Amino acid sequence: MRMSLGKAVAIGTLSAAALVPAVAAPATAFAVAATSPVQAQANPTLHFGDKGPAVTRLQQRLIALHYDPGTVDGQYGSQTRFAVWAFQKAQGMHPNQSAPVGSKTWAALEHPKVPKPLVKSGAKNRAEVDLTHQLLYIYKSGKLVLISHVSSGRAYYYQNGHKINARTPTGSYAVYRKAKGWETGPLGKLYKANYFYRGYAIHGEPEVPLYPASHGCVRTPMHTADIVAKLLPLKTKVYVKGKAPA
Repeated sequence: MRMSLGKAVAIGTLSAAALVPAVAAPATAFAVAATSPVQAQANPTLHFGDKGPAVTRLQQRLIALHYDPGTVDGQYGSQTRFAVWAFQKAQGMHPNQSAPVGSKTWAALEHPKVPKPLVKSGAKNRAEVDLTHQLLYIYKSGKLVLISHVSSGRAYYYQNGHKINARTPTGSYAVYRKAKGWETGPLGKLYKANYFYRGYAIHGEPEVPLYPASHGCVRTPMHTADIVAKLLPLKTKVYVKGKAPA
């Protein structure tokens, strides 16, 4: 199975403290990126594997908007791709494996849509799992602080010739147990798992594809899992809504 504002850590590393509400004036190392609009026409189309200052601007802007592109290093690697996927999905786009960042995405980065809460009267500190769009939203003190790409449970899988339901359960839950690092469950290894219902958890996983692929858990990218673990203490409410794509 499977962020109150604080000074950001040295530029290049994202932490829970560096994730701040867009509605506030961020007093962080990324204040310029958060308050100065991205000039779409001045930025080239980027692809996975690209390097340079445009990638750095992309990473800084994503952090300012509460996504996790990983280390701000000007390299378009896997973690930045995960963040681009999340951003594009939240903007109503349909990302693909190569995750190009063209004029449409740059324009959206300049004037982004803020996702609406899945639960209007939910707890102020909560996680929302949007199965329909394969996204995770985390709120602290009622403000959205993290948006992440995820991969939830697929329809089913086979074990010893038996067809087993692998859908992620929907409903209202709470984190009841946390793992400090890797641990092995009946269906594989989970990284920093935040268990919210029976053996189901929000956890890190090296492989987080653009489709539901887990045995029922909610997979997050590995780097993001470190942040999620800090943002979801025990008893944090977890709401799982929607229907995963087939």
